[in-house]
Amino acid sequence: MADKKTDNGPSIEDLQAQIEALKSALEEAHAAAAEAGIDLALEADAVRERMQEGLEDIRSQIDAHPLPSALLAFGIGFLIGRLLAR
Repeated sequence: MADKKTDNGPSIEDLQAQIEALKSALEEAHAAAAEAGIDLALEADAVRERMQEGLEDIRSQIDAHPLPSALLAFGIGFLIGRLLAR
């Protein structure tokens, strides 16, 4: 006689519940990723704004003191050239 094996695996209801749990976890992860993307975009905008302000400050300093700025730029360029030539 053939013995029938009982299937001790999860039932269809259990599998459906697991699928629903996975779907909700995926939706939460997607929402968190979207929120993080928005936060990164806002931070990038803030950094871009600070850089623009810094460039404006440098530009105003160059306009206020053109000769020392040119000499400083020449000196820095000369030093970089000497370092790269070695």
